[in-house]
Amino acid sequence: MKVSVSILKEYDNLKYAIEKVNQTSADFLHVDVMDGVFVSNKCFPLEKVTEAKDLSKKPLDVHLMVKDHELIKKYVSINPCYLTFHIEVIEDDALIKYVKSKGIKVGLAINPETSIDKLVPYLNDIDLVLFMSVEPGAGGQAFKSEVLEKVRKLKSIISSNVIISIDGGVNDKTSLLCKDAGCDMVVAGSFITNKDDYEDGIKQLR
Repeated sequence: MKVSVSILKEYDNLKYAIEKVNQTSADFLHVDVMDGVFVSNKCFPLEKVTEAKDLSKKPLDVHLMVKDHELIKKYVSINPCYLTFHIEVIEDDALIKYVKSKGIKVGLAINPETSIDKLVPYLNDIDLVLFMSVEPGAGGQAFKSEVLEKVRKLKSIISSNVIISIDGGVNDKTSLLCKDAGCDMVVAGSFITNKDDYEDGIKQLR
């Protein structure tokens, strides 16, 4: 199981948190961008994500909870490993093609209430699916176990080249459920960053 460490709760303590992630076996550094429109909160403007990338020794896994396609395109400039935006904000593959044309891997995120049928037309064009197991926009929510049935359904039809990731309420208990359902990666924030030893949290999730 791959682990992507979310630093959303450490926004005001960025340098310290990223340096601690750098010292672990984490696979990715996960950065949540919020626009105050698609979700009510606003966080991680481009300059702050650029700062995070400069500090990080881990590949960047950027999750854009934003509505404006032009804003999404701006984050291409930092050249993350994965740039993930929401299936709920696209109606065709134009944005996917644009990001891919820049040599960046594309992820599509899907909210708990959204049907996986919306993902199906794009499955051959993307590199990652990010299931939200909480309502997007804030950390610390309880894990929605009903999302795992969607994971199972997608796993049965998706290429093995596409990573299935899940974000929200991930801890040592729920990560086992995610793995059993077919997830390849978990995104975890407070379960890891609330510990003095980040590596201990990461090992519990794997």
